[in-house]
Amino acid sequence: MLDTNIYPKIDLNTYQKETNLKDGTKVLLRPMVAEDQDALYEFFKAISREEARYLRNDVRSRIVIEKWAQNLDYDKTLPILVLKDDVIIADATINRRKFGWKWHLGTVRIFVHKDYRNMGLGRLILQEISHIAYRLGIEKLVAEIPEVNESALITFKKEGFYLEACISNMVKDRENMPLDLVVMMKNIKPPLDESYDYDF
Repeated sequence: MLDTNIYPKIDLNTYQKETNLKDGTKVLLRPMVAEDQDALYEFFKAISREEARYLRNDVRSRIVIEKWAQNLDYDKTLPILVLKDDVIIADATINRRKFGWKWHLGTVRIFVHKDYRNMGLGRLILQEISHIAYRLGIEKLVAEIPEVNESALITFKKEGFYLEACISNMVKDRENMPLDLVVMMKNIKPPLDESYDYDF
């Protein structure tokens, strides 16, 4: 059981961070709120059909975005938005389980607008996600990435994620074609951290 008094706290209701991209562009990171529904839909609606093929959810569906906005629960899914001049340019999530044998894991997904790639934004997001994960008591981050997404695999590797497995034909894209799935992980805390009270 996690001793929550050991690690730095984070108030997700007030958290936000301003920073700069490699070219000096100022951006703001903050959790999604219900009022972001329309802006997030516009962000995902601009995704090409080819890119949308490989995403886990049908993010170009307004119904999907509405459901996310109406059921926000930071303890289960923490969506972090990146904004430039109040316009969403990237989206990331940490998915967690409150109970069970995976309570210590956080599953990470990120998507960056095509106009803001190769500017260090993906790495910046992963760095901040790691800092947030530490303060949430997460021990290990997990990323599941289609093998065809080579740029994402490189970005995650640069930020300390290591290859755990590559599973053939594990998932199917929007056109029902099988894809190999790469599972990558990053250690945030030691598996037997002294700040935990283990019952064994």
